[in-house]
Amino acid sequence: MKKFDVKSLVAGVIIGTLGITTVFAATGIKSVILSNTKVTLNGDSLPLSKSLISVTMDNEQNAILYVPANELLEKLGYTVNYNDVKNTVDLIPGNNSSHEVNGDIISEGNVVMNLTNNTNQMNIAESGSFQAESNQTLTLNVTSDIKGGSVDLFLFDPNGKEQRITIGSANITKEIALKKGVWQYNCSGVFKDGGNVKIVGIIK
Repeated sequence: MKKFDVKSLVAGVIIGTLGITTVFAATGIKSVILSNTKVTLNGDSLPLSKSLISVTMDNEQNAILYVPANELLEKLGYTVNYNDVKNTVDLIPGNNSSHEVNGDIISEGNVVMNLTNNTNQMNIAESGSFQAESNQTLTLNVTSDIKGGSVDLFLFDPNGKEQRITIGSANITKEIALKKGVWQYNCSGVFKDGGNVKIVGIIK
């Protein structure tokens, strides 16, 4: 499986802004073709309106894939600002955009939590935090088919009050009213008989 690096992402932004001809009008390029390679996020299809680009250099056998990073990063919740004067790409978290999984909009809002176990890993251990405003709601979308154990998600409000959500082998959706301030979370669990778990938290 090929690994996308930062250089590929930045090049994708430049491609989306300036066009293929300008970026690849240089020596050392053997071929540039559109690729039908699909992008997935934690195993779920992430539809992109622009194709990936496969580039083969003169001195290399294998092609390198360049992704349309501006669109990809926007789907992941970032605002992408390209400054051609300073030659910089500025990524701003949380653009209040829709987030799509398998082509379906799961919610309008900011994704503040996106947790999953690694492939072939029968446990999960994640933690983090997010900022909330008054009268906002956290929607948790859980997809799980784990077996032989469970996963616990602990939420701590700005005052340190704990809320525990136990996840088994079922898909659930849960809404939690938020107080203004910094919320923290800790997610852990072991499922010895396999399966996968994914927890997406969205504020709106």
